[in-house]
Amino acid sequence: MSFGSGAVLRPGQSALAASSKVGLGTVLLLASVQFAAFVDRAVPSVVAGALKGEFDLTDRQIGALQGPAFALTYAAAMLAAGHWGRRIEPFRLMALCVAVWTVGGVAFALASSYEALMAARMVLGVGQAAFAPAALMILGASSVGMGRARAVSMFTSGSAAGRSGSFFLVGAILLLVGGQTVAGLSPWRSASLIPILLNLGLILGLLWKARGRRMVSAEPTRGLRTAVSWLAGDGRAVFGLMGASAGCVLSIQAAGAWMPSILARAHELSSGHAAIAIGGVVLVAAPAGHLTAGWLLGLERMKASGPAPVMASALAVSVLAAFGLMTTTWLPMTLACLGLLVASSGMAAASALIGLQPLTPDPIRGGVNAIFLASVSVVGVGLGPWVTGVVSDRNIDTRFGLATSLACVVMVVAAVVIPLALWQGRRWISGPKAPCFGSEPPRASAACNSPIRRNTSKR
Repeated sequence: MSFGSGAVLRPGQSALAASSKVGLGTVLLLASVQFAAFVDRAVPSVVAGALKGEFDLTDRQIGALQGPAFALTYAAAMLAAGHWGRRIEPFRLMALCVAVWTVGGVAFALASSYEALMAARMVLGVGQAAFAPAALMILGASSVGMGRARAVSMFTSGSAAGRSGSFFLVGAILLLVGGQTVAGLSPWRSASLIPILLNLGLILGLLWKARGRRMVSAEPTRGLRTAVSWLAGDGRAVFGLMGASAGCVLSIQAAGAWMPSILARAHELSSGHAAIAIGGVVLVAAPAGHLTAGWLLGLERMKASGPAPVMASALAVSVLAAFGLMTTTWLPMTLACLGLLVASSGMAAASALIGLQPLTPDPIRGGVNAIFLASVSVVGVGLGPWVTGVVSDRNIDTRFGLATSLACVVMVVAAVVIPLALWQGRRWISGPKAPCFGSEPPRASAACNSPIRRNTSKR
């Protein structure tokens, strides 16, 4: 059987595994789509002040809009994508994802009530759900010149840079329109709608990449059921990584959702100025954290210990950043603390996702990634912004209370996740085993029930 360009499939081999290399252009395209996904996802955090005023919302309601409304449908749709996604050519699937979430973004910009805003965020979650598992299926099943760890870190840096891109784009548009309506739309609606239109070029790029490709899999029925069976058996070590990752993402999402509002309230900046200021910080800090994780975990000497030491160290740094955020009233120091928080939390989260890939056998990687990302999203994306909003509503300090609330959430997360990450590090040495599939050739079957990493074998 052939895959696109003529790669031959052996029995038991997936179509993506038959293509042994992914070029830098493909990695950059996937990172660009990930960038756009997070630009669109982060729009409510920039226009939170306008939403609060127009719809008379509390911080808890804004947190629900950014968190649960998106995360619940995102997680449910991601599980469905993990089960059926391998049957669809991945680039066409990703193009469909971008089209669906573009519809959700447009609906958000035109919403006339809080309920309509919630519904639009749900559509956005459905559209973005299948993209990450499809992209990770491509990157995880292939080896590129820079190495899998660095390729995945480049992909995840697109999400980090996407949040800063949203701050820059939406903030700049708010400043340009200067409080004036554009085509009958209020400033926040115009600022929410314009970035969405950039998705059209990405849809064309993905469809161009899909040209002449066809998804041919020797294992069409292996979806979530096989992935769940593996996780319940040999893959149990992944649960520690999953829990630690959820905590890291909770910190990232809580910070990302409220950073512009912190600057606006504590330092009396306009929404546009606050978004651009924090966008500059995130643009540097977020990719630095993700790429540092990829560089560290790509080192030969780090393969024996896995991601746990990197995660624990990064979270310890996030505690220092949170403490500084609680105690400062100086704008430059606030920006520095937020930048350090973004970099350290991103480094920890990227380490977890990178560490998952070599633990997961190729035939079920799509399903395992979907379960992993869905679980992490429900906890991290769903709870991070909302919990911070709930704590903020109970804080009587209207100026610095939001910053203090975010710092408290980050510290509690670190206190739970650092021990969990270190515990997971002990499991890494005797971690998951490759599952035995009846259709695998004898050479592959001989490797069944042996640790996936070379360094775990007894010398």
